[in-house]
Amino acid sequence: MTNLEALIAELEPYTASPLAYSKRLADHGVVETDAYTADNKRNIGLAALDLLVAMLPLSSDSTGRSSQGYSLEGLEKRIKRLCEELGLDPAEFIPEPQVLVYPNLF
Repeated sequence: MTNLEALIAELEPYTASPLAYSKRLADHGVVETDAYTADNKRNIGLAALDLLVAMLPLSSDSTGRSSQGYSLEGLEKRIKRLCEELGLDPAEFIPEPQVLVYPNLF
């Protein structure tokens, strides 16, 4: 299995574009065509987190003849699980909801 295939497997059931996979792997110093080894687990996990976080603001995505819908709750659970595996704080990847109060608007 290549590093690219490992990233695709890590993201299942979610999918991204081939360019998005390539960019995230390169961002984390992983050569997509090299054979996957456990030494790459953390960097591939970080690339997967980047892709999952990018999906958070989407409700759906379509490419050509395929489309997929996103569950915000499902994405957040997947991000939290991956953070646990990598020993990371999920709060770094999932923004807390914010309420802005504007006094004296009326």
